[in-house]
Amino acid sequence: MGLLAAFFCVPVQSQTYKPFPGESADQRTLQIQKRVDELYDAGDYKRALFIYEKELAPRGDKYAQYMVGYMHVNALAAPHDTASALAWYRLAAERGHEVLERARDELAKTLTREEIDASNRLFLDLLQKIGDTRLLMKLIQRDMNTLRSRTGTHIPGSRISGPMQIIKPSGMPENPNYYRNIRLHLEARLNYLEAKVEISDIALEFDYNGLRMFEEQVKAELAALKIP
Repeated sequence: MGLLAAFFCVPVQSQTYKPFPGESADQRTLQIQKRVDELYDAGDYKRALFIYEKELAPRGDKYAQYMVGYMHVNALAAPHDTASALAWYRLAAERGHEVLERARDELAKTLTREEIDASNRLFLDLLQKIGDTRLLMKLIQRDMNTLRSRTGTHIPGSRISGPMQIIKPSGMPENPNYYRNIRLHLEARLNYLEAKVEISDIALEFDYNGLRMFEEQVKAELAALKIP
């Protein structure tokens, strides 16, 4: 893995290398990251691949996404498949980190036109399922559910609104800064979507109109909640 492996030697790994308003890695995630790297170093590639692909990659762990691609390139517990590898490399590079972009671009140079086309289809599927846009939309929905639990506010006709009656969960924090921080996180995620999400150079069929409608609905409901 060379340069990329050296770059990711820090314990927190991909969760903090680029300003991205996702979730901070909790203790359990850090333990999983440490464990999977130990499995990989020990040569237990089958278990390592499963954890990288099924547990960490869906959480937006860019190092894990890169590793899935790397293991396809080198046939480590995965078939040698450069089209799949490029799709994973592209997903790993979507936050614009230069080392990951370099790995993506170098691999792309080795593929045929037919392999690139196949990789584009695979990348679109990954992007729609576990890409950063999808991840942020899920986090925004979770944030909104948390804020709704404080007020019970419901916007009639809003597709993202929760049930009409919301019961406050037991143990919900009473500190008013808790909800303020949730609102700040939510706003940061909305701002990231507005600034970073763009139509791809291969005209991916992601529902950008639906995304913008989603953003506007969230903003309208957030304003109605009036969280300080």
